[in-house]
Amino acid sequence: MAGSLALTLIVSTVWGQTAPAAPAAPAQVAPDLAPAPPSWYVLGNQDSASRLRIGGLVQFDGRSYFDDPTGALVDGFVIRRARPILAATLTNLVEFFLMPDFAGGTLNLYDAYVDLRPWSWLALRGGKFKTPFGLERLEDDRDLVFLERGLTADIDPDRDLGVALHGNLGVVHRAVDQERPTAEDVETLHYELAVLNGAPDGASDNGATNDAKNLVARVFAVPFAKARSDALRGIGLGIAGSYGREQGTATATNLPTFATAGQNAFFSYLPGVIAYGYRSRLTPELYYEVGSFGLLGEYVVSQTSVTTWAKSATLTDQAWQAQASYLLTGEHATFGGVQPRRPFNLSRHGYGAFQIAVRYDELLVDPATFPTFADPTKSANRATEFAGELNWYLTYDFRFGALFARTNFDGGAPVPGNRPSENALIGRLQAAF
Repeated sequence: MAGSLALTLIVSTVWGQTAPAAPAAPAQVAPDLAPAPPSWYVLGNQDSASRLRIGGLVQFDGRSYFDDPTGALVDGFVIRRARPILAATLTNLVEFFLMPDFAGGTLNLYDAYVDLRPWSWLALRGGKFKTPFGLERLEDDRDLVFLERGLTADIDPDRDLGVALHGNLGVVHRAVDQERPTAEDVETLHYELAVLNGAPDGASDNGATNDAKNLVARVFAVPFAKARSDALRGIGLGIAGSYGREQGTATATNLPTFATAGQNAFFSYLPGVIAYGYRSRLTPELYYEVGSFGLLGEYVVSQTSVTTWAKSATLTDQAWQAQASYLLTGEHATFGGVQPRRPFNLSRHGYGAFQIAVRYDELLVDPATFPTFADPTKSANRATEFAGELNWYLTYDFRFGALFARTNFDGGAPVPGNRPSENALIGRLQAAF
């Protein structure tokens, strides 16, 4: 009933839509304010020196879990994200971005930052923004191929507070093939250098709790952006690292909790364990897009000093993922979302774009974590996931998605058992503008 009602609402919204299709979003090596997504409302001419842009994102999910012997996993509906977005450009020099989130009935401030952009190759950002670390983490939530990020997101830090220098070098302006009939700008090299409070693995920072800070650096290159061959110019390669000192407390441990794609925790530290000492992270990353095929891969390792005051150790956790996607309706794969060649419009025989995707990923907890810092009968030491997805993009703004993810565990149950595998089916209705 709920699914058919949602489908009726979407169909009634886009039925008879006659606006021309917006150009596909170009591949992005980092989130940026300009240009605005094609569906944003712009107050002031898009090309004027000062303008205000208004957007939003709503994601409504249904979650079901199969073969749950403990009955601990609850089926149900949830508002995954509910985000109004406000962005402004002033005299082509200063940019402002604000994005709160109302999902779960609470208000959380996700992004609030100001960019001073005197040149394209050098800009200064200050405020709360995504840590420049982790390829899938940096991809916009509306544009993710999978409804939920892979296990690497348990280690990749999320938002943080601080300042960053960033810029694009070697911008190439080129015309592309008939499937993407507009020109696009491709940054052959993007860099970021940030000083931040220091968000825990897989989480956001909401304010400094001590004097320690983290240094984060990232470089991402599209080395063959000028190549004539589609097979070469869709290659993107990057590396990022972070280093800083952590001083956790009993109320702010600065330590992570690891969770599955179904958003259920499978690992947490024991009470009284805190991060105290140095934390370093490193991630090589790549994406590849050619025709309708897209590939994303990344590996991340995090080394953290922890203590119970009675005993201390330096622990190394690591995760990796590989995902592949294919657009069955022939659109060109991009890192910036999917624009159907024939948006949903029954009067014009348009049915949108269809995409299939698969992912395999793994997370390994340092064996030295157990049993001093985590309970091996409650927290798993290894998780592996296989996921498959089907996406239907009615337009650039409306999407239905279905994700099935099976996650297997080592440990996390009384010896000699393992935590039961999680079989999650997630459906999503997404509207963005």
